[in-house]
Amino acid sequence: MPLHFPRNAAQARAQIQARWEALRAAWPTGTWERRPLPAGGEGTLEWLAAPATETRQQAVVLTAGLHGAEGPVGAAMLDLFLQAFASRLDPRTTGLFLVPVINAWGMDHFRRVNAANVDLNRNFMPPTDAGAFPRVENPAYAALHDFLNPQRPVRPGDRWRFWWRGLAALRRAGGVAALRAASLQGQSAYPRGVFFTGQAWQPETRAMRAFWDAVLAQYPRVVHVDMHTGYGPAGVLSLILPADEPESEAAWEQRLHYRPVVRVAGAEVYPVQGSMADDLMRRGRAQGRQVVSLAFEFGTLGHSTRAQLRSLRAVVLENQLHHHGASHPSMARWVRQEFQALFWPQEEAWQRRAEAQARQAFEGLLQGVLASH
Repeated sequence: MPLHFPRNAAQARAQIQARWEALRAAWPTGTWERRPLPAGGEGTLEWLAAPATETRQQAVVLTAGLHGAEGPVGAAMLDLFLQAFASRLDPRTTGLFLVPVINAWGMDHFRRVNAANVDLNRNFMPPTDAGAFPRVENPAYAALHDFLNPQRPVRPGDRWRFWWRGLAALRRAGGVAALRAASLQGQSAYPRGVFFTGQAWQPETRAMRAFWDAVLAQYPRVVHVDMHTGYGPAGVLSLILPADEPESEAAWEQRLHYRPVVRVAGAEVYPVQGSMADDLMRRGRAQGRQVVSLAFEFGTLGHSTRAQLRSLRAVVLENQLHHHGASHPSMARWVRQEFQALFWPQEEAWQRRAEAQARQAFEGLLQGVLASH
């Protein structure tokens, strides 16, 4: 049966709820949870909560849609896990939790960010010593602000002008790796800019932190998989470890019988500040819990210099379109098509390959991480 890629948050949630019915007998106390977002947010955070039936030894947590535009692929992969792998878990000792879409506004509007233009995977910042939200200093981003955040409508020439400006930005930044670090690690100075960390913890962030604390309070071991799309080699699912994961990439590849496994801030993965995975690892350590956190990153356009510039162009022009519009409807359509190609490819061959690789990675997770507990 081919995967179904939901288009909005309601479809994503309904799809997981429907699939859950086949597993309800194994986790008889499982429920569908809804919590209003904290003050300042609209809507709800919703998840499947299926507690272990006897001894709570470990929790398996799958999340998707932290970046809203990545929600269709992410929710489809959560559905695949329920359909083909969840029945092989031991419900006596293993709790199962699925959050099909964290950033519902972003998924519904097909944007990476939330309604406040905040990139939520850069908003899980630890507090300062005074307990405040920290300011992210990124002078390299500030030097490229005119390139990353044009303050006018998208025009037909921007499709090609970006390449020349991108090459100039590469020279100014000192190469593709430096440009990637400057742009992607996050910034807090430009609220309407790309990769905005926010200037306060967002309602979705606070809701997820409450969710994590509840799971960590009940289970001594948490295995987490978060779904993402857009970066890495084209058509390749990379498994990404947090920067402070103690074991090496090679050890993980051997355990999972899957490759590539790469590390945040390594040679191939851009560093970020305020990621959800890093926050989960910190919270787990503070509570004396063992936490395993992986990201599934489904590569789309590729990681050559040209492909990375095309990816950055899609993000920059989509943000420009959102805030300033376009000079012609055809440009708006083209920008949206490029943005979709980056985060939710429509080619059947790509989708089938993504499913096949996800099956292989889930199999490795079951045999190499979950079966021993």
